[in-house]
Amino acid sequence: MEDAESASESNVGKPAEAVTAGTSIEIRNLTVRAGERTLLNAAACTFSAGEVVLLLGCSGVGKSVLLKILAGLIDASHAGIQYTGDIAFIAADGKRRGVSDASHQVSVVFQNFALLDELSPVQNVQIALDHAQIRRKDAKARATELLEDLRVPTDRATAVLSGGQQQRLAIARAIAPNADVVLYDEPTSGLDARTAQQVADLIRETQQRYQRTSILVTHDYETLSRIADRIILLDHTKLRLVELPKEQWSDLPAALGTPPRAATDVIAHSWAERIKQACLIFLTRSGILVEEVLLLPFSLLPLWRSWRWGLRYTLYYMRLVAGPSACIYIGIAGMILGYVAQDFVFRYLPFRQFTEPLLTENLLNATGFSLFRFLVPILSTILIAARSGAAVAADVGSKVYGNQLDAMKTIGMNPARSLRTPILYAFLLGTPFLVLLSYAVAALTAAFAFLISHQDLGIAFWDAHFHKELVQPSSILYRGSAWLIAKLVCCGLGVAMISWRCGVAPKLSGAEISQGVTRTILWATLFVLFVHFVFSLFEFRAVV
Repeated sequence: MEDAESASESNVGKPAEAVTAGTSIEIRNLTVRAGERTLLNAAACTFSAGEVVLLLGCSGVGKSVLLKILAGLIDASHAGIQYTGDIAFIAADGKRRGVSDASHQVSVVFQNFALLDELSPVQNVQIALDHAQIRRKDAKARATELLEDLRVPTDRATAVLSGGQQQRLAIARAIAPNADVVLYDEPTSGLDARTAQQVADLIRETQQRYQRTSILVTHDYETLSRIADRIILLDHTKLRLVELPKEQWSDLPAALGTPPRAATDVIAHSWAERIKQACLIFLTRSGILVEEVLLLPFSLLPLWRSWRWGLRYTLYYMRLVAGPSACIYIGIAGMILGYVAQDFVFRYLPFRQFTEPLLTENLLNATGFSLFRFLVPILSTILIAARSGAAVAADVGSKVYGNQLDAMKTIGMNPARSLRTPILYAFLLGTPFLVLLSYAVAALTAAFAFLISHQDLGIAFWDAHFHKELVQPSSILYRGSAWLIAKLVCCGLGVAMISWRCGVAPKLSGAEISQGVTRTILWATLFVLFVHFVFSLFEFRAVV
């Protein structure tokens, strides 16, 4: 078994003649519908092994939808897109596999590259190798070697690479894991003519060297037709996949025909229908939420395909939730709250000159108790929900908008495991840490505020009475710590789930990322307030 695996690994990076024949794709009786519109009807087509095939068609006819179906990014029960028919991936040994079969890999080079900006160029390729069906012990060395071959700089951040360099990096990530098929979505879109020619040459060179079956969805047929073995036309009039004879390649604009006219009919719905649709949407979303709550213990299990990247993303989201900026943010809030709470009870005490000597000890007891048990926890968790929840929702939302979650799926990662579980851990650990930090700062500033006006009593007096209602002689934990931890765990997990759900919802524009952040702040803060309200109904009845 190990010998077979080693032999398979050794094929990576070798010229075409050293690699066995690739995988072909057979499509039979494929019907695709997007909402009420039919994109394909009983279509059939074959993509031969090791070929470069252009998939052409007018804008909006469903080329990218077909590409996502082939990549396994849209299942047959997708809410917006439904398809029926048979799609078979046929290996060199004749074995047939379906789209959902994980035993074969389909890599995608996305139109916007879908690179992981938080990772370096080497790590973008290494993460694909670490999640591949065939594991490589020398993944980092292999990634570096591949990037050198494709002339991708490795000494700078991914986000600052030029468009052509990012395109080559996306191709490197796609071919690194020994994928059977590589799908390209508009590979030359947004590139200047010279860079587009270089990318075309790179695709042909890569295909010849690694013998991947390559399907290119594109509008740039002038640049890419010279490297194609065949051209398949998605005919929007016949709703079929039609191979274009080579003699017609010189007149591709005429072959493409007239673009389909956009639908302009406005369907009027009665109020009853609108209410029905709204209720269905609400019930669907509520069902998803209930399902996630019930499966929460299972979601916390670190079932990562690669522990290296699972832990890495846990640290990444820990920095996002409870990093230095969050600590400063929460610390300042605790400082203000501690000073105001301590100063207020003495400054605005009725008949202060008479009552203060009698009530000083009791006021210190009340201040310490209230800061630890409810003032600091309420304020801090609200700020965590707003600040950290928004940060995570924005991060996940940008990954959805940039197709990075889809890119993760194509390299064998499960975003629900690789990202959601680290997010849950980040809030589960980060929320208590930030709240306790805020309390520590609040206690220090409360001591400072007390000493300003009561220098004669000293810090020992303040400490003895400020913590009197909290200290337990038989325990190092403050009284009520169990209630506090329970509240913080509920708040942390709830904010994590809300941030994930608002972030992972479909995003078609930058404005929808902002809307997801706004919804996160709203629902997360309301959830936190609700948790504190429910706990207050039971927690303080136990206080004598």
